[in-house]
Amino acid sequence: MKTFTAEQIAAREARRTKFRGLAQQMAGLTDDGRKAMAEQMAGAVTVEGRSLSMGNACLLACQCPNATLVGGFRQWKAHGRSVRKGEHGLMIWAPVTGKSENGNGAAPGPAELDAERPHFIMVTVFDVSQTEETRQKKQEL
Repeated sequence: MKTFTAEQIAAREARRTKFRGLAQQMAGLTDDGRKAMAEQMAGAVTVEGRSLSMGNACLLACQCPNATLVGGFRQWKAHGRSVRKGEHGLMIWAPVTGKSENGNGAAPGPAELDAERPHFIMVTVFDVSQTEETRQKKQEL
């Protein structure tokens, strides 16, 4: 298992603290406030073309009101773009689902049902304005 330096641990905790602050700010909004903020970010989608949830749209609006097209580091690489050096990512929630190991056709047990339930983790995404075409892509043009 990878060991982290004290600097990496401190940076991780700073990101988590910032994200908790954003989550508390979202929790403090009224329903009308959330809807208004989500409508402001209604045009923001992922690189794959999926629309964002209201919660993620609100998180993006707090961090970067001008965000339009977002994706993770590897997603941008797959689409021929790279994140510029020194850019800071935007934090959103992403679902992670477990897979059932029960292959015998029997009904899943409580532990397997819990593993299939979606869980959410904090992920970092970048707006298209924080990226540039990769050199290889430029040479092809």
